Formats: sequence, C-alpha cells, structure tokens
Amino acid sequence: MSPSRCARGSSLLEAVIAAGLLATVLTGVLPLATTAMVGTSVSRADLAAAQLARERLAQLQSLTHTTSIAGVVADDATRLDDATLFRVGGSGLLPTGLAPLQGPTTPWVDWLDAHGAWLASGPQIPPAARFGRRWGILPAGLDGCLRLWVEVTPLRPSSGDHVARAAGLQCPWGVEAP
Repeated sequence: MSPSRCARGSSLLEAVIAAGLLATVLTGVLPLATTAMVGTSVSRADLAAAQLARERLAQLQSLTHTTSIAGVVADDATRLDDATLFRVGGSGLLPTGLAPLQGPTTPWVDWLDAHGAWLASGPQIPPAARFGRRWGILPAGLDGCLRLWVEVTPLRPSSGDHVARAAGLQCPWGVEAP
C-alpha cells in the first residue's frame, strides 16, 4: 500500500470519528438548548405579566381618593376597561365585591396582546390575547381605605399556573393606613 493511499484512509477515519463525536455532543446539547428556549419564553411571559399587574395597580392608585368635609371622595366614574384609559363612564374605585375573584367579570377584566396592548374587555377571550387581567376593589374598613388587587395570567406560552399579582391599600389623603 502506498503512503498516500494510507494517508487518505486515515483522513477518512478521522473524519468519521469527528462526525461521531460531534453527533454525540449535539445530542446532549440540543435538549438543553430547547429547555433553555422554553424557559426563557415562560420567564418573559411571567415578567410581562408582573409588569402589566403593576401598571393596572398604579392606574387604580392614581384615581381620586381623598377626604373632604363631606367625607371620603372617591372616583366612581373612570373607565379602565377600554383602550383609552381614564375615560368617563366606568366603575372607577367603586367596590367590586368578590365577583372578579371568581372569573372574568365585566368590567373588571381585560385582554391584552403579547406587547401588553389592550384588545378587549369582557368574558370572551380574543384570538390574539396573550394575557388576561382582572382587578378588584374591596373596602378595607370604616375609614374609607380600599384594598386593590390585580391578577394577570399569561395565556400562551405557559407551563403550569403562572399568575402575577399586585395589591395595595389605598387610603384617602389624610387618613393613615391601618
């Protein structure tokens, strides 16, 4: 056998061994990459849900809630279940009771797209919805304080029960929180 023929055979053998090693390494790395991509997607949705919950809580806390000579003055007309925030014609800071805790109850639910843009309100989920957001207002005592809570659930992608929650105690200006 000539030396050049022997060199060609060893090159082929080296290439086959290298391809086998590469296939073995990729077989181990590919599931890790897939798991990382799914985990990143779920984490991104969870982070967006938490931000959307904090945004709605801040919107609720920005509504008028103060004391006057006549008593507590609370916004009871601002609409939050619409694409245009702070429009007249909604429920404002009126207590909701426990109904929004049970499920999507109009007007205390809205549906948002993947970027957090408002799509619709009400119990029907629009096809492009990626987040469902519910909020409620409960009286916290005789001093006019209100308990505000917001829940945002990523609809897709999701694995398990991922719900972002934000809550706050809103007391009228001049009243100390209990």
